[in-house]
Amino acid sequence: MATQIALLLRPSKAPNLPISPVSYDSQFHEQFSNALRLYFNQLDNFTAALTTTDGGSNLRFPNGAFYDTTTQTAAAINTAYAMKFNSTTTSSQVSVSQAANTKIVVDVTGVYNFQFSAQLDSATGSAQLIYIWIRINGVDVPNSASKVAIQGTTAELIAAWNFVTPMNAKDYLEFMWSVSNTNVQILAEAAVAPVPAIPSVIATVTFVSA
Repeated sequence: MATQIALLLRPSKAPNLPISPVSYDSQFHEQFSNALRLYFNQLDNFTAALTTTDGGSNLRFPNGAFYDTTTQTAAAINTAYAMKFNSTTTSSQVSVSQAANTKIVVDVTGVYNFQFSAQLDSATGSAQLIYIWIRINGVDVPNSASKVAIQGTTAELIAAWNFVTPMNAKDYLEFMWSVSNTNVQILAEAAVAPVPAIPSVIATVTFVSA
């Protein structure tokens, strides 16, 4: 598929037109016409890939989808932790850093939509709080936090929303969390027929605009 995209969307190159002679020369005009013909064929091939009934399905945008198969816990209350990702569903110019499995790294400058869902669980019956926000390059993003209350030992809750933010090439984003009680965790569960396994966290990243 990658080879097909490279062929369909190969950038056109301005023709190297021959220098015109002082007097009429049929060979010159033939060379001139051939150079223009090749150039217009390149333009036709390029625009055809963008004007098919598929509506630009040949375009390739940065994207990624990641999840974690382990239950994530907090060692201390009121302390910032980054959500972890140990598995990749798909990755194209967006990846989880191998050095730190909390950092989602983009390779291309642009505006991105970061979405996540986390299965929250509590081992205590009283109401507890969990805060979730984002960091970019290690810095908390202002006005990005939310507060979720969870109560009951059998009251799993899904926190899920998205953040649209500009990113530079090689920037990274982290989903942060903090709890009021260490009995609150982000729960992963094994598959039990007919239900597939439940990751603790799922994140998807899509490119919105340059």
